[in-house]
Amino acid sequence: MSLPQDLSNRHFNKNSPWYFSGFSFIIILIWNIPNGFYYLYPLTILATYFHEMGHGLAAFLLGGNFNYLLVHPDGSGVAVHSGELFLGSIGQAIVAISGPLGPTFAGMLFIYSSASVKATQRLLVIVGALIIITVVIWVRSVFGVLFLIAIGALLMYIGIKSSDRTKQLVLQFLGVSSMLSLYPNVGYFFIDRIEMNGKIMYSDTGYLEKYLFLPYWMWAIIILGVSFFAFYKCFAYLYKKNKGYQ
Repeated sequence: MSLPQDLSNRHFNKNSPWYFSGFSFIIILIWNIPNGFYYLYPLTILATYFHEMGHGLAAFLLGGNFNYLLVHPDGSGVAVHSGELFLGSIGQAIVAISGPLGPTFAGMLFIYSSASVKATQRLLVIVGALIIITVVIWVRSVFGVLFLIAIGALLMYIGIKSSDRTKQLVLQFLGVSSMLSLYPNVGYFFIDRIEMNGKIMYSDTGYLEKYLFLPYWMWAIIILGVSFFAFYKCFAYLYKKNKGYQ
């Protein structure tokens, strides 16, 4: 898991590995205190958006119809797609796994880009604009539309108006929070069915078991393993750049 070297330049914040570690510690700590969910509420909603967009965009890229996306105030969400997918059951499995890994890969992009002032500024503006555009196209819950457009506008404002240090810290914090968003939901991956709106549905790992050959709990381990490996690679990347900076 690596990104092109041209994402970085000489404007590297030498404290980035330690900010990364500090943000990680703070986020995990907050999730373990009473009502910690509410202290990180905007980040929770953003992680839900990345998760559901992962499902929807994967379906779209595989030839299906990405119908709409819902994001609810409790942090839950759903992406609805229809139509035949390229690769059949394998395509369905790709759609299923793209949701849980969506926040991980979004976070990895944020962390790698945070090493460069230029990449940080561009990415904040681009991500903010893309959030607004995709909300207009696909999001169909009133809460999701209003909240996500506000987040998108805020990211664009930070990318344009804030200091270089602030931009890098914000992008790195977003990256860490996105990658760690699996932490409070680990239990979800170890069940094969969930109840939503009174209906029993497959979980993401349940769909993976249905369309491929491993049991759902094995897919849970694979998803968590990929996510934690990506987390390690991000820290290693920042640490290596810090050594080169010195």
